[in-house]
This record gives sequence, structure tokens and C-alpha cells, in this order.
Amino acid sequence: MSKVIAFLGSPRKNGVTSKLIEEVIKGAQAKGAEVKIYDLNDDRVRGCQGCFYCRSHEGCATKDYLQPMYEDIKKADGIIFGSPIYNQNISGQATLWINRMYPMVAGTRFPFQARYPGKKAVTVFSQGNEDKDAYRSTIQSLNGAFSHYGWELVDSLLCSGTRSPGFEPSDELLKQAFAAGESLTK
Repeated sequence: MSKVIAFLGSPRKNGVTSKLIEEVIKGAQAKGAEVKIYDLNDDRVRGCQGCFYCRSHEGCATKDYLQPMYEDIKKADGIIFGSPIYNQNISGQATLWINRMYPMVAGTRFPFQARYPGKKAVTVFSQGNEDKDAYRSTIQSLNGAFSHYGWELVDSLLCSGTRSPGFEPSDELLKQAFAAGESLTK
């Protein structure tokens, strides 16, 4: 059975990012994957402490809600990550998470080595701006980090123009999200 880990970087439980991630999860589950979800808006999440524990050990010295994620990622076949774009960047919750991903690379000198390579990954983003290219560099930067971890990005979804009340992602994008989830399984 495939194992997939999802990281929800949106504070809105029923927001566009969350809805798209739900579809990715449904796609993975439809192919028999076991999915574990981490809500990055949980108030038990702490930021990186800059202690460098992870340079000489696997995982992180910070004992919080995210502590089990390192072992979960190690065992996973697929990773789902999603964040809205706020103020030209990923959410604060997602930023805390990306900083806590330092243990995904090993070594004490550049170039670092991917610690758990070979995962498949899907990223999900939403933004109020209707111009889908407005924050391309933000998305490319995050997707590039996944490459640095040795993960294969199988799809990166973006939903633009989400500002209006009651906005819903298109059926086409929801289908793409479901298919992306299916692609995360073995």
C-alpha cells in the first residue's frame, strides 16, 4: 500500500487551497493510498530553532506537533503540500513548515545530499490575483525546494482569482487535482 503525507498550509479549513488538497487526497485514496494529514495551522507547530541538530541526526530536536512528520516522510511514497499565496509569498504556516524541512537534506557542507529522495510530490497553490503568473517566482522557489529534497514534482496546481466570496475551483482544476493524487501512488 502506498503512503502519502499531506501538509495543509492554509488557515482556512474550507478555503480553495484546502478544497484542492482534498481532491488530491481523494485521488490518492482512490488508488489505495493511506493518507496522513498535517494541518500546519495547528497551534502546536513551532518554527526552526536553528540548533543544527539535524546536521548530525535524522529528524529535528523540536518536540512538537510536527515531530512525527520526519519518520512519516521517510516512509512515504508521496507528498502533498498546499498553501495560499498571501502578500506575494506562501502563508506564514507554510513558511514555518518549509523552515522545518531542513532535515530533508544531510551533511554539514554544501552541497547537501537529499536525505529521503525518490518521493513523488504534488503542490497546490491559490491566490487572489487573477494573473496566474503574478507569483510564479514564489511557486518556482517552493517547487525548487522539493527538487533539492530529491522529490519528483508530478504536478503543481494553481487556482487564481480566488478573491470573490463563494469562489469555487473549476471542475477542470478539481479533476486535475484528483488525477495528481492518483499519480502519487506506486
